Amino acid sequence: MIRAHWQDRIEVALGLWLVASPFVLGVTRQPAAWAAILAGVAVVTLAVDAFYYPEIVEEWGNLAVGIGLAASPWLLGYDGERSAMINALACGVAVAALSFWTAEDIQREQREAR
Repeated sequence: MIRAHWQDRIEVALGLWLVASPFVLGVTRQPAAWAAILAGVAVVTLAVDAFYYPEIVEEWGNLAVGIGLAASPWLLGYDGERSAMINALACGVAVAALSFWTAEDIQREQREAR
C-alpha cells in the first residue's frame, strides 16, 4: 500500500520557511527574494499534493525545484548576498535530498505491492 511519507511534512516546513525567509533574513536583492518565494510556493504545493496523492511525479517535481533553487544564486546572480545564497543552497539541497529519498521509498513500496 502506498502512503503519505514523513519527508513531505518536512518539505512543507521548508517551503513555508522559503516563503518567509526573504523577510526574516532581510534579503535586499529582488531576484533572491523571488527565487525563495516562488520555490517555497512550489515546494509546499507539491508536498501537500503528495499528502493526498502520493505519486512519484510530485517528488520529481520537488527534486527539480530543489536543484533549481540550489543553483539559483549563480543562475540569477545573487551569489554575493551571503545569507540568501546559503539559504537557497541549504534549502535546495534539503528539498532535493528529501524528494529523492521519498521517490526511492515510493518505488520500493510499488515493488513490494506487486
